[in-house]
Amino acid sequence: MSYHNLIRQEGKKYGWGLILIRRKEFNEFINVLLKRFGKVKILDVGAWKCALYTYLKENFKNVDYVGIDVIDNQDRIKEAEFYVMSPTYLLFPSCSFHGVVLLETLEHIIDYVQALREFYRVLVNGGGLFIQSVICYDKCAILDETHVHVLHPVTLARLLKHLGFKDIRIFEGSTFCVYGFKP
Repeated sequence: MSYHNLIRQEGKKYGWGLILIRRKEFNEFINVLLKRFGKVKILDVGAWKCALYTYLKENFKNVDYVGIDVIDNQDRIKEAEFYVMSPTYLLFPSCSFHGVVLLETLEHIIDYVQALREFYRVLVNGGGLFIQSVICYDKCAILDETHVHVLHPVTLARLLKHLGFKDIRIFEGSTFCVYGFKP
């Protein structure tokens, strides 16, 4: 079975929608961006149904949303700006976004280091990257056949630092989040 077909099958099976478990940390992240820029444009990587669009509209003002995924989900929110696109070769110009968000997505990206480089490229200076994922030793990290990597917040933070991100924050747990900013 192809990877894209597996994602479709798993998405239908589990009804993937908004899997924002670290809401407090996510809200803090968005508020930092709003304080810095006043109005922000967020890229949702692995948007699937574009459910983050609704969450952002309900909880924040001055936030524009763009979602991408490797396949188009017919159940997605149609009013959300959405593109079918590989996260490893983004078709956006450099410095296009104030924030890039990955909710339970990075573990699905085969060349995730290249993707992280692309996220850095499309961020404006002072913009931020927010990643939420399942920790490497949780059974869900291994059992989901669409996961091609297992992640740990400390090593992910080290990688982000190596790629140029600063002010990196780590929030540990079975579902963890890490965020940092482009200087």
